[in-house]
Amino acid sequence: MRASANCVRAPSAGLAIAAVLALPACAASRANDGEAIVEQDGASVCFRVATFKTPSLIAPAAQDVDRERVVASAIRVGRYDASGYVAVWGAADPADQLGRGIRLDRKVRWCYGKTPAGFSATLAAQPLSAGRYRVEIEAAHIAEPIEHSESADFASEFCLAGRAGELRLIPCATAGKPASP
Repeated sequence: MRASANCVRAPSAGLAIAAVLALPACAASRANDGEAIVEQDGASVCFRVATFKTPSLIAPAAQDVDRERVVASAIRVGRYDASGYVAVWGAADPADQLGRGIRLDRKVRWCYGKTPAGFSATLAAQPLSAGRYRVEIEAAHIAEPIEHSESADFASEFCLAGRAGELRLIPCATAGKPASP
């Protein structure tokens, strides 16, 4: 995931404090800008997004991906195990250019191990097993002109358990939770 520094120049309010207020003010980088929604479709685990946080320093608010131009450039899934966090699947836009990728809306959904159209596999899907996972969708909110894009990355943790011979999504317990990468 790329780090996003959202910096603005504060306006000067007077001579005495002009130097202090004119310094750049930067928001702390968030781990992600929105939640990835994890769903089960039969035996498949699928991912989509609905909203993301605006990068505003004053009032970050939820934005609807259907109304904005949000473009995903990569998706990754990793698993927490005894050795830490291990990547188990990944796909990305091969061009890796700002503004390229898959235009996101609420209907766009990816299922684990199925490389999205236009993307290339960066890591072949490993078999899923019971445990705790994290999905990350690397994206950008593309403003006009394209140079002014802002991060709009999505992530969520999800857990799988074996039930009746198949894996099912279950709520993740918070006790003993490993640290996120």
